[in-house]
Amino acid sequence: MAQLVISIAAVIAFLCTFVYLHAMFRLHGVIAAEKPEWVNVRGALDFFYTGFPRVANPNVGAEVVKIALGSRARQLNAPVAARFVRRIRVCLPLGLLSYLVLVLVGSTGGA
Repeated sequence: MAQLVISIAAVIAFLCTFVYLHAMFRLHGVIAAEKPEWVNVRGALDFFYTGFPRVANPNVGAEVVKIALGSRARQLNAPVAARFVRRIRVCLPLGLLSYLVLVLVGSTGGA
């Protein structure tokens, strides 16, 4: 029974991670096109992320998630923005819950 729980949680966590990352990257593109000042954040260690996509910077990624989970998402005009916001709002908690189940079931000797 524990193997089945671990397998299901792993599949859900795997799928949620990829859907969440895809939605976050795409939502960042929408936000950068419509409201670039929202994602123009700088941190002390930004020089570590030169050469990476801007959304790969943890400061920018956190800002995108903040926008997706907050009320500013309704201010975006692109019709696809609502779809990406919905995906983030569903996959982030579901993925975290799945990873938590993996840790708890795995640590209790279910593996």
